[in-house]
Amino acid sequence: MLSETDHELRIGNWKPSYLPKWMFNEVRSEPIWLRMSLLSLVALGSVLRTVAVFQHNPLDIQTTDPGQWWHAATHLSSFEPIVAFDPFGYQLWLGVVAAITGASRAGIAIHNAILSVLTPWIWHRFLRELTQNRELALIGWAVLCGVPSWISIFSYTMSETLFLPCMGLAFWFTVKFYRTQSDRTCFICAACWAVASSIQIYALPFAVFLLAWGIHKSSRRAIKSCYVFAAFALCIMPLSFRTHRLLRVWDPFGFPEINRIYMESGKRTLRFDISRDHGAYRWIYEFGSPSLYEQPLEPVSTWRSSREGVVQFSIDEDHGRTDWDRALRSSKTSWRKRLVLRFENCVFFNFAPSWPDNNPDRMWDRAAISMRWIWAPLALTVTLANIYYRRQLALSGAGVFAFLTTLPWMLSAVFPVIMQGRYRKPVEGLLLINLLLLIACVRHDEPVEACKDAEAIVEDSLNRTAVIDMPCLNEGYMSGDHSKLLEAGK
Repeated sequence: MLSETDHELRIGNWKPSYLPKWMFNEVRSEPIWLRMSLLSLVALGSVLRTVAVFQHNPLDIQTTDPGQWWHAATHLSSFEPIVAFDPFGYQLWLGVVAAITGASRAGIAIHNAILSVLTPWIWHRFLRELTQNRELALIGWAVLCGVPSWISIFSYTMSETLFLPCMGLAFWFTVKFYRTQSDRTCFICAACWAVASSIQIYALPFAVFLLAWGIHKSSRRAIKSCYVFAAFALCIMPLSFRTHRLLRVWDPFGFPEINRIYMESGKRTLRFDISRDHGAYRWIYEFGSPSLYEQPLEPVSTWRSSREGVVQFSIDEDHGRTDWDRALRSSKTSWRKRLVLRFENCVFFNFAPSWPDNNPDRMWDRAAISMRWIWAPLALTVTLANIYYRRQLALSGAGVFAFLTTLPWMLSAVFPVIMQGRYRKPVEGLLLINLLLLIACVRHDEPVEACKDAEAIVEDSLNRTAVIDMPCLNEGYMSGDHSKLLEAGK
């Protein structure tokens, strides 16, 4: 046991910080003017976000995607197949809100305004939990408040309005789970990811990776795995029964097979008919992705997708997945063509304007259209910086989130769906947070070897004693003066 100290630290409650100590330490002496300036920017951004929603009411445009979401939300008991293609989470949420507010314009605007203001705050809490740095988190809050694409979307009835805050909440509790490693936090974290996946299946790969990583790094893995399975089961079971009632298939998070058929066909238009109960009911649908009807590189280039023609098939729900599998096999194009389609997906993900918030008559939509050019260069810069500062980030859980920031940009070509600009939105938030972490790395390029030496002392102490008296963890190590910790360890 270490002696000649006045403070006691229990090893069972101590974990190395998620970031190097200069980033982890709470900023006790931050200038009051800086804090007040950041809070003023946050207040201004929150006001602008609220005004934007009331200026362009979410119910103003009820065509294409916004109209489909609103129709599904206000017809929750419908057994039309179209309401089962997308995940049910946002439909249910919006339907409840519409019932509570009487589907009034003012009520829906208030609801969207609240979500718009809450979204940057939730992501700020994620950054605060990750770094324990109040100043850095406030900067992130101010920046996220002013992102045009995170403002314009809340003037529409789109699933992103609920998905963005829910995904931020899931990231927030993921860091809590990594820090506390408690069973309760593990369950809450898994429940957040299950809800986010029920809004957009885009969250599911993030959930699988982060939960598996957290369980791998924690104790009582079997118990935590049971909590994760229980949280997802509570969400998956009712959603699976609903999808089976509507489509005769067991898919809890919508039915992504239709997107695969559309993607693999190489056609511009998707047309199909669905029947059930031996032909007693029949529906005919025709869809087209907005990415295929615009010029994503405008005004730099007039290039547009090479897709042409119509893919057409028929589905009998009484056959379960059989007709869907046959439609996928018969609609696949050549592998050369599929390579071209993968390249097009990269272009759509990186440069296509978000739909439907690309109305040039609206200020925030125009700003989002113009700002779309920064994301690809910023992603490349952040990726290279993550590689350069990998050792600093590897000392912490921030390395995991940095990896997740860059992964979607690299894998955008292989996703089995025609990409759209709005699929960038959650990654834009991760990208900006990753950028702030890297800026902090540049400002405080702390020697990595010193951190490793200090952590090695604590690891060695784990093998010798259960209780260590280390005031220097708060006084020396967290301020970058590792000599105190080294002296205490002798």
